[in-house]
Amino acid sequence: MPIGLCRPWLVGAAAALSAYVAGAQPALGQAPTRPVEEAEEPFDSADALGRARREQALFERWRARALPRAWGSSGGPCDERVGRFCTWYDEGDWTPEPESIEVVARRAELISYLDSVHALVPGDDWILGQRVWYRAEAGRWDAAARVARGCVRAARWWCAALEGLALHGLGRFEEAEEAFAVALAAMEPERALRWRIPRRALDGGARDQVERRPDADARLEWMWALADPLYLVPGNDRKTAHYARWTVSTLRERARNPYAIPWGRDLEELTVRHGWEIGWERQSSVGVGTEDGVVGHKHPEGRDFMPSGRALEDPVGSGPDALRPDRSRPRSLYAPEYAPVLLPMDGQVAVFPRAESLAVVATHFLPEDTTRHRGGPDDRPWMQPGDASGQPGRAGLYLVPVPGPYEGSPRAAPRARGVERVDALEGALVVEVPAGTWVMSVESWSPPDRRAGRLRRGLRYDAVPPDVLTISDLLLVRGGGGDPATLEAAAVRALPRAELGPADSVAVVWELGGLGRAPETVSYALSVERSDRSLLRRLGEGVGLVGRERPLSLEWEEPGPVTPGTVLRAVDLALPTLNAGSYRVHLEVRVSGRGPVDTWTTFRAR
Repeated sequence: MPIGLCRPWLVGAAAALSAYVAGAQPALGQAPTRPVEEAEEPFDSADALGRARREQALFERWRARALPRAWGSSGGPCDERVGRFCTWYDEGDWTPEPESIEVVARRAELISYLDSVHALVPGDDWILGQRVWYRAEAGRWDAAARVARGCVRAARWWCAALEGLALHGLGRFEEAEEAFAVALAAMEPERALRWRIPRRALDGGARDQVERRPDADARLEWMWALADPLYLVPGNDRKTAHYARWTVSTLRERARNPYAIPWGRDLEELTVRHGWEIGWERQSSVGVGTEDGVVGHKHPEGRDFMPSGRALEDPVGSGPDALRPDRSRPRSLYAPEYAPVLLPMDGQVAVFPRAESLAVVATHFLPEDTTRHRGGPDDRPWMQPGDASGQPGRAGLYLVPVPGPYEGSPRAAPRARGVERVDALEGALVVEVPAGTWVMSVESWSPPDRRAGRLRRGLRYDAVPPDVLTISDLLLVRGGGGDPATLEAAAVRALPRAELGPADSVAVVWELGGLGRAPETVSYALSVERSDRSLLRRLGEGVGLVGRERPLSLEWEEPGPVTPGTVLRAVDLALPTLNAGSYRVHLEVRVSGRGPVDTWTTFRAR
């Protein structure tokens, strides 16, 4: 996502920032080579701080001139204007070039210089922030954390915020949350309010809920629960990323930046919404007498994880895709370091109601990389296994209770109920919870591949009397295994995707409830029918010009159970060779003296 002033850019999911300043002359500078202790003048803290600021500015000016050159221009109309900047949302093919040895060396010299000055002015917040930042920028998050933890003379909230930034960079998200909680409690109320409410990353409906409702604090925690990319990963890294970005924006307010323009609300907004830059280039100008611009690229795999106001209010009624991370018109961007490629996972989800509770079966698998970088040599540094190379793949199924109406008392953050599996990227999981309204998240994650799949949606089931006839969703499983004894045994055979190949055998599994209190006969009618007929074909069938494909159907009767409770049933489908396309499986159940119940599912034939 590129950003610009005059002719700058913010390159969409690959956010890039650029700024051109009319008439600005290139500033030459050199990295510091002499420690402060060798200064000939008597020590003066103000002068030492001033020299530290000059050395930081000299480094950024020198680095801007040493950046790799990118020819051409982003061009095209802005997708969004933010203050002085024009932004584009386009992933592009950009990947960062490794930093030169000279850049690495000069940054190390700057860090050493800042350390020397801070030893003389230990209470200065600005120098402390720069010491943490340049270590973090170099990928030295452990060193950044040590500097932040060694903070004793600076403002308490600033020390905690810098530690939270470093812990977030280290992937220790639970500890980062604790550090940022300390920072928020210690900072002045006006600043704490600005940091807590991600106003610019939310739509109007979501902002109203977390700012103006009586239960705004509880709604804010619910918002962060929905924004959490993977419940498989301890802590909420989308939440800690928000506070880490505020910390970075704050430490860059009074520092020289590569764009050579004063820090302002626009750069603050773009940093908090989309994160800081992960690489830089010089954008060559084609006009006579114009200066080169600097393009700062943000993460190319960024997605919008923040829920809409409608999804926050009603995750069930807002639709099955309401909680899917968006890339088209994002209000904010984030790419988890542990899984920058986080893709939709459209597996099977079947709900099995049981009077006062419901069991959920969800299949999981690791989706193929469908980004534009798939295939060929992978030079994306953020996709390298790194320290995750030896970690096993894992999967999880979680259900998070949707908060009920506000009752005037504080509520704790909702806690997920779930089950996890290690060393199994493909399969099915089962979780049973009380009847109610839930958000379900089924996840599969391969740490070495830096890739994950996720399916998240709302579910609602109201408890019913135990004698009311109920039917579950249909679950597609491998055929030929007979009737499964338990739902868990059926889940072992579940098809990861609702897809069938020409040679695949398939069975359907379902559960009935409300029977067994009296002898009853249960009648079944099951059909399989093509569901993706074109409009032209349907019109032809309607007027008799084209013969209608007859659905495959099966009817039978059997005695009901002799004891109350649920009964698990399965039937093999002996399907002929199917043409490629979408099909609908429909099951209707009738019991004498009761109204019919039915259920259905779909699959694709390859």
